[in-house]
Amino acid sequence: MILSMQTTRYRILVVDDEKDNLAALERTLRSHFDLMTADSGEKAVALLGSTGFSAIICDQRLPGMSGTEILEHALRLQPHCSRIVLTAFTNPEEILAVVNKAQIFRYLTKPWNNSELIHAVEQAAQVSALRAEREKLLKDVLDKNRLLESKEQELKNLNRDLEKLVDQRTIELKKANDRLNDLAMTDPLTKLLNRRAIFTKLQEELERARRYGHSVILGMIDVDHFKDFNDMEGHPAGDEALKKIAAILTSNLRKTDGICRYGGEEFLIVMPETKMLNAQEICNRLRSAVETTEFRSTDRPAYLTISIGLAAFPSNGSLADALLKSADEALYEAKRLGRNRVVVHS
Repeated sequence: MILSMQTTRYRILVVDDEKDNLAALERTLRSHFDLMTADSGEKAVALLGSTGFSAIICDQRLPGMSGTEILEHALRLQPHCSRIVLTAFTNPEEILAVVNKAQIFRYLTKPWNNSELIHAVEQAAQVSALRAEREKLLKDVLDKNRLLESKEQELKNLNRDLEKLVDQRTIELKKANDRLNDLAMTDPLTKLLNRRAIFTKLQEELERARRYGHSVILGMIDVDHFKDFNDMEGHPAGDEALKKIAAILTSNLRKTDGICRYGGEEFLIVMPETKMLNAQEICNRLRSAVETTEFRSTDRPAYLTISIGLAAFPSNGSLADALLKSADEALYEAKRLGRNRVVVHS
């Protein structure tokens, strides 16, 4: 049977060369996890070689060994250990490199939201446990098969019971795999796709568009003045607002469109086989739906707005990172022009 995730205290490795960051991370995570820290790549690799971890949280830019190199060591030494990057740098090429080389679970930016970080680490640790459980289940199935081969005559009398057992194990394994896939591809707060999943969908849609000559629209969305809202209402209210916005965006998009929480209060949408005029209509519908939604259930109503930057394949970029850069530039222009608007990259 799969073990309950709530009763386990997971061991986590935190790697950062800045003492203040390590101290802040310890304050945030120590009460939830069995924590170990390292302030260099060498110390981190030594700990990975001697101690088992459910997850590793690593800064990307450290002196000597980069975060990507440390996480590649983690992938080799402890394949079950989930890998999280926590960094102030968000260069798209750097993000894609660490995703591809180290197969990371999450990419979080500094400064971090404490509740989001705790949720992400909990999810990462659960994924690690599910990987181990999946391997155990596979081993159990293989052991049963070997036992069947060596005791064929004896097992003829037990065949009915063993078939039930194999069916049960198969169901358990499928559930473990389904949950692992869901955790690995989903943002824990909003339940939208995460960065890793949306990059996969974007690459697939761009390849399809190249074959058939279709257009693809990429939209970057940012919640306007969200930090002010968070400061006034508190992080729990901010989390609820993000979840409500995610639901609004999802309900107003087409089934063929992809949407993810890109990080913090930013979202990313992929609209395949879509002309720019149609994309503008869709995004203005999203903007209007958010603008007219109340986000606080107190005596005073509170409202939020979103700004959206749009870029088109292939006119604004033929590769994923170029398209992302164009959408980001359009979003910046929407902010500059006063927010609560949709701007197309020119």
